[in-house]
This record gives sequence, structure tokens and C-alpha cells, in this order.
Amino acid sequence: MYWPVSTPRVFTLPPIPTDESTTAAGISAPDSSPSGDATEHIITVKSSRNGLLFGVITRISLYVYQNRPVCPVAVAVRSESSLQTYGDNVNLLIRPDNVMFVVQTSLGYFLTYALSGSSRERVAKLSFDSTADIPYVLPGPGEEQGVREENVRFRMVIKVDAGIESAIALEDELLVLTSTPPAAQLIRWAPDARGGPQTRTELLSHMEWFNLRERITSVIFEKAMGLFGWISSNGKAWAVVKNNTVSSSSEKPSKMKLFSGYCFHSPQKGPIPATAAERRKSMDESEFVLKIAINSRFSLIGVGTVGGTIHIYNVKDYSGHIPLLRDIKSPFPSFGKVTVVAWSPDGYSLFAGYERGWALYSVYGKLVAHSMLPEDGRLQHEAWLSGVQDAMWMSNGGDILVVPNDSNELWSIELARWSLSGSYNWDNLARTLLFTNEKLMLYRGQDQSDLTTISHEAILWQDVAIPYAYLAENWPIQQACISGDGRYLAIAGKRGLGHYSIYSGRWKFFVSEHMESEFSVHGGMLWFENILIACVNTDRNTHEIRAYSRERELDHSLVLHVQQIPSSIILVSLVGDSLLVYTYNNILYQFVIFSNAFQFNLELVGQISFAGIVHAPARVRAINWILPEEQSKHGNPVHDISLATIVFLIDGKLVALYPLHNEGDLKYDMKVLFQNVEYYTIVTKGLLKNSIWAFDGTSVVVWLEDMLNLSKSDSVPEPIRIAIDFYPLSFLFEKGIIIGIESNLIHRRNVSFTYSTNTTRTHLFIHQLLSYYLSSSQENEALKVAKSFKHLEYFGHALEMMLHDVLDEEADHPPAPDQAILPRVIKFLNKFPEMLDVIAGCTRKTEVASWHVLFDVVGSPKELFERCMSLGQLKTAGGYLLILHTMEQLEDSSTDMIRLFSAAVETGDWDLCKELARFLTALDDSGNTLREALRRVKLVNGVSSSVESPFEKEFLLAADAHNAQTNGRNGD
Repeated sequence: MYWPVSTPRVFTLPPIPTDESTTAAGISAPDSSPSGDATEHIITVKSSRNGLLFGVITRISLYVYQNRPVCPVAVAVRSESSLQTYGDNVNLLIRPDNVMFVVQTSLGYFLTYALSGSSRERVAKLSFDSTADIPYVLPGPGEEQGVREENVRFRMVIKVDAGIESAIALEDELLVLTSTPPAAQLIRWAPDARGGPQTRTELLSHMEWFNLRERITSVIFEKAMGLFGWISSNGKAWAVVKNNTVSSSSEKPSKMKLFSGYCFHSPQKGPIPATAAERRKSMDESEFVLKIAINSRFSLIGVGTVGGTIHIYNVKDYSGHIPLLRDIKSPFPSFGKVTVVAWSPDGYSLFAGYERGWALYSVYGKLVAHSMLPEDGRLQHEAWLSGVQDAMWMSNGGDILVVPNDSNELWSIELARWSLSGSYNWDNLARTLLFTNEKLMLYRGQDQSDLTTISHEAILWQDVAIPYAYLAENWPIQQACISGDGRYLAIAGKRGLGHYSIYSGRWKFFVSEHMESEFSVHGGMLWFENILIACVNTDRNTHEIRAYSRERELDHSLVLHVQQIPSSIILVSLVGDSLLVYTYNNILYQFVIFSNAFQFNLELVGQISFAGIVHAPARVRAINWILPEEQSKHGNPVHDISLATIVFLIDGKLVALYPLHNEGDLKYDMKVLFQNVEYYTIVTKGLLKNSIWAFDGTSVVVWLEDMLNLSKSDSVPEPIRIAIDFYPLSFLFEKGIIIGIESNLIHRRNVSFTYSTNTTRTHLFIHQLLSYYLSSSQENEALKVAKSFKHLEYFGHALEMMLHDVLDEEADHPPAPDQAILPRVIKFLNKFPEMLDVIAGCTRKTEVASWHVLFDVVGSPKELFERCMSLGQLKTAGGYLLILHTMEQLEDSSTDMIRLFSAAVETGDWDLCKELARFLTALDDSGNTLREALRRVKLVNGVSSSVESPFEKEFLLAADAHNAQTNGRNGD
């Protein structure tokens, strides 16, 4: 997940070169060219596949930019004659190998430009005196290599007589969707060595699965899935694959079956009418698709519509099984149409651009940031908040580059990334760690007092700057992790790794650049006590698990342990002393860790293949297991893998494998626990041990049942749903809260710009667990949960929230008497000394119309008042007096008020006396009631039954003031 931070950077297109040395046919700007127009707006921005370069086009020019440092490295400017002959620039295509940039024009041409340069040559590079204590200039993240030398040269013009609707550049071919006639045309970049045709064409009308007289207005391609996304002119979205057929040169073009596809989204509502006119009338225009994007990491397709809704579909197979998962409504109706849909590189986030704003969502649709300000930021002319024409992800997800409407500027929004998305381990879930391009952001609330943890004002975040020496060479940071005790951090960039101690404040990196550049972290990192375990791929094409001690220098000669693995590692997980390693060969390895002060060793004790269970290992995002209690405490680790219930997350599907032992063979019963899961965790200790907690993009789902003992015939129990209005990041089980962050845009009157901040949010979940147990008649379990949280300072508040939720539900939807939960809740509350406070507090925060529902079960508030008086809970008794008055069961001269007043005086509770005095004054504007009460408790003429009151004068003056005010009004 990602959150905007700080203030965006702005890059303005540089002036177009007009010197004669750049003049060449069709690509330069002579004196008569329109290049002198400084108002040329950006049409689109496109990133290369490897992310090192991106291209920008305006109506007349092509700019090639380097990602880090962000700067233009080449430009091609078209002449006036070129514009008249071929038309204006309208779209940009980049071949996957980055050597060919293709500009589509308005008159049906492709202008191809070859990009050439040396990976070693630099036209600019920062340098400084390394002996200086403080150099004047330090290279920023990824800027060590300087600015590469690149040249862009015009290559050829490709004319498409049938007209161009849309196109995309593939490795070997250029796919063109034509308009007259509507067809799909594949044009090879180079002649086929096997003698195949240079161009292959299939008419859309000949595609049996298409069967429409429509055009394809937009096309995208996702290489990892081999899947195309098409948008047709009637607003439909199609999932398309290219057929793996080799056509001979003699085969007729009309016989070629180049593509197969399926329509998965249609604005057509209800049965399809017979005539074209009726079909057009039955279309829901708000459901017309404008943009489409494919998420290969989660097997999803997102489509943005005219009405501002983004529909998320799940690609289950390529034969048409693409169901709708979720609809993401525009956060504000004023945002208008969707203009951009772009998934983050890791698939965990979705950026949506609109006509008049933008929003950032989690993979399954949780809104985490948007551009709407409480006060209109457009008054400051900040274009990045007012609408998006185009956008793209940069820096491995570290930035989003936004092109505002009708602008010649590029706005780079820096993002903070959640460490879990890069290194999925349980410590990263237990302790929240974010990282940006330049620093780590650590949440320290776990280590604070209960009330400080839930405070919104407390400063609970610690920033740790990443040394520029490492960032300059190894940016972007791809992974970060934290130890279970919060003492150590680790990062891994493009090459090497480094670790940090919170208490000493010291970083450690490799002593040699050669050692650092020899490997890259792939598969994750985690801490075992003070030992960093990292999964790496080396330059020798080997795959290893390495263990580094925090106490030693980072040096290959000082590594604690190296474990060779046959295949590249996908993920690693720590369960107790067992290290679970899952690899691309679809095998799960179990290593047992043996560690002491003198040595560290990994011993392989078991492995199991998931062949036939997991069909695409790369789609597994997390893995864990639950052991039977006896095996966990006393069993031989060799038997763990055959006894464990394995829980893993594949795409968004949470799956449990239950071991079945049949005649010595180990098999598994697979149960799908839940769909659309963004992440999950299993509690490893305490009362909630072995419970499973997950987040599905809308709410936290929890299984408290013993998931370990589900039989083959048992259905998966329904989870508890905990609704939450922010993105959850960590579960603090010992404190009973969920923490997360909420993004905010801040605009102050004394500055001319807007910036992003993130606020810590908390959600108490204790009351929802108690409600669940009580609703299922498990009072003993509810008592166990309550006792485990009883020490918390806000435990009474949790009980009050439970009562409030149940009361509201039963007041709005009265249940049958035998199904009512409220009596069970009241019976449960009677077991706690906070009961009287809980009922009084809940009543004050509930609508008066619902009070009778509560007191029909609890009993008369007068009885509760008497209980408070007998227990000496005077402040709570005052609350019940207010309730009695509101229910018109208390007379102005009530002796109960005098009793309470007298008791407050006796105990010296002058704050309560003040509150009672104000209450009596509100009852009687004349002040007589207050005077009478003061006399009856002997707080008059300086006499008190037991104590001297410093507040008598204040009370009497208040009464006189009210009396005078009343008399004055009567006189008027």
C-alpha cells in the first residue's frame, strides 16, 4: 500500500531546441515551425517496461526522460511540413526493449524514432571532493550514475491506409486496430526469419467471439499474463489473448484467427434488443468503459467508466470466466469521468485519475487518499489537484507522475510504501514500517502507554534517514523489514542490503562495493533475534539464504550461514524456530534454526511439493501454518510439516490445507476460507492464539474458532466482520486495537502550496469480540476475552461500546424475545464493577427514544441510582439523576438530588457539587431551587456539616445572577 507524503515536485517541459545542428528531415523545428509556442500541452506520458526511461509527447514534439535524476535526455521536434503531411501527435508507443519510440499521428501514420546511447557514457554527473567533511552537493536517490547520453533519430514513416483507432508496441510486432474496415493488424518490426508475412490482419467482423460492427478504441497488453485488454466503441471491455498459430505466407489473411477473446463488461442492461437502435437506447451510458488496466500480481482487471465508477474483475481463466469482484465508486460525484486507471508495480494499489481530481485505492478498493480539499485548493492554481489527463507509476512505486489537464507540467507525487508489500513477514504486520525514496518511518505506539497509543495528538512515529551513499547507487529501495522487538531495521535496494539499530542509531553496510553489488535480495528478509536472514540471488546464478549478525560488520567472510536453495525463492516465513521457504519450483522447505552465542545453523527437516495444488507459484503472496498444541510444545520438528495446517494466500484467495493421513500417504483437504484478501496474519500467542485475521478491502475479518480441527465435511465458519474507516496496518492484540493511517491534504493560508500528511488512526476491537461470543451464547469465552483485556485503562469504554452497538441494533430492529442479545449483554456486564458507569455512559450517548429498550432489561434508573449511592459512585449517580429528569421521573424538589448533593459535600467532591449546582440552576432560572438545596445541605452562612466550602460564595452568586436576570426579563 502507498500514501502520499510531503509536497509534489514539478517538472516543466524544457524549451524546444531550434539551433540548426538539430535540423533533420521531419524531426526538427526550423524558424517557421510552431515550436516557439510555449503553450504546447502534454498529450500523454508513457513509461518504458524497465522503468528507466519515459516518454512525453506534445502536439509537435517527443521528449525522452530519464527516471533518475528526472531530466530530458533527448527530444525530437517535428517541422511544420511534417505536421501538415502526417498530422499532429496523438499517442506514444514504446517498444519493450526501449530502442524504438513510435508516435501515432492524427492522419493515420506512425513515425518511428530509434533511441541509441551508451550505458557507460554520461553527459552530466555529480562529483565532489570525497575528502571534504561536508560536500556541497550529494547525489540524490539513484543519481550516482548521472545523466546518460541518448540520441533519438527519425527512422521511418508507416502509413496505415485503414486508419488507426488504437495501437500497442509488442516485442516483435506492432498491433494496430484499424477503423475502415475495423480490423486487428500485426506488423512485424523485422522480416520473419521463417518466411512468414510481414503483416497479418484479421477483420473484427470475422471474429466469431466479437460479432459486432464496432471498432476497438483502446488496447493494452500485460506480458506477465499474456493478456490484452480491448475497449470497443460501444463501451464494452474485452479480455483477449493472441493465438499461438504460425501462418504460412500462402495462407489467406481472411482465414487467419489471430485472437480469441471474451466480453466481460457491457453497459447493456437486461436482455439484448433485436435492433441496433433499440440496443443503443438500452445502453447505460454511465457504464461505458473509458480506461482499462490489468493487474497480473492479483489476476485482476480494472475498468474505469463514464460515470466515475471503477469495476474490478477477477481473471480466473482465459476462456471467459471473469466475474465482477467489486465496484469502486468515485469518492466525490464532482470528480467526473475516469481518465486514468493504473496499478502500482507490485499490484497492491490502484491510482485513478478523474476529470476533476484523483484518488488512490488499495487493491480491493479501500480509499486511502484523494485530491479533494476542505477548502478549494484550485484557488492556488495547483493543477495537480484539479484533474488528471494522464499518469504513470515511477521509481518502483515510489512516485506517481501526474499530467494535469491542459498543462505542460509533470507533477511527481512522492509516496510512502508499506514494508509488507515488499517483504511479507509477520513482524512487518506486528510493527508498522513504511519507507519512501529517502527514509524509513517506524510506528512506535506499541511501546507506549495504553492511552498514549490511542491518542491522535501523540507523536508516535520515528523517521530514520537512509544514507545517501547507499541510495545514490542502489535506489530504489525494494524491501524493508523490522525485528519483532522493534530494535532493528533492514533495507534492500537494487543491490546489497543494510541494517540499522534503533537504540544505537547506526547503519551498517557492506565494507566493499564489490560485495554489495554481487547479489540482490529476492524473496524477502526477516529478523531472528539479532540475526538478519535474507534470501538472495547472486551473480553466479545461485539462490541462497544468508544469515548476518547485527553485531558483526557486513562482510562475506563474516556471514554466519549460507544455505543453497535449488530454485529462486518467492517468500520466506518464520514460525517459532522454523523457517519456511517457498520457491519457484513449487516446493515448501522447512528449516529448523539452531542458534546460540557462538553459531547459527539451518537444518533442513522437511519439504513438500504443492504440485497439483498451486498452479502458479509466483502468485503465492504469503504462507504460514498452525501446529497442533501438543506438537508445538513437545513434538519433533521433523513431523511438523506432516501435521501442520498450512494457510497461504494466493492472489486474493485465503486457503487452508488440512493434512489427511491415509495408509501412510500425506494428502490435503483444501478449503477456501475467504476471497479478496489483501493480507492476513495468524495470532501466535495469548488468548487469541491460532485465530486468523485478514483484511478484504472493506473490513477486517476474523475467525476466532479453532480452524485447526475442521473436518473434511465441516463448512468454513462465518467470520466476524469489523468495519473500519481507514486502512489497517497492524493489530495490537495485547492492547485490543487496530492501528492504521489516514492521508490528508493540508492547505494553509500563509503558504501557496498544498502538502500531504498522514494521521495515525486507531480502532478498538474488544467490544466486537465480546458481542460475537455473547450472540453465539459463549459467555465463558466472552469472560476469558474480557479478563485478558481488563487491565487496559479503556476497558470500561470497550464495554460501553459493546452495549451501545447491541442497543442500537435491537432498538432499530427488535428481535424475537428468544433471540435478543441485550439481556445476555446486561447479564455479562453485571460481572464487572464498571457496569453502572457503562450503562450511564451508554445512555447519555443514545437517543432518548431507545432508552426504554435498555431499561426494560436493566431495570429502573432509580434502582441504578440507589446502587450508585450505596457503592459511593457519586459521579455515576449524578448521571442517573439526569436520566431520571429526562424521563420525567424526577421532581424539581427531589430528595434524591439533595441526598447526592449532601454526599458530594461530605466527600469533598466539589467538581460534582459544581455540576449539580449548574443542573439545579438550569431547572429553575430563579435560583430558588439552588438556594434551597444549599440550605438543606447546610452550605449557607459559612456553616457546613463537616467541611468548609470554598465554593459557597460562587454558588450563591450564581443563583443571585440567575435571579436578577430572570427579574430583569420579567420587568421588560
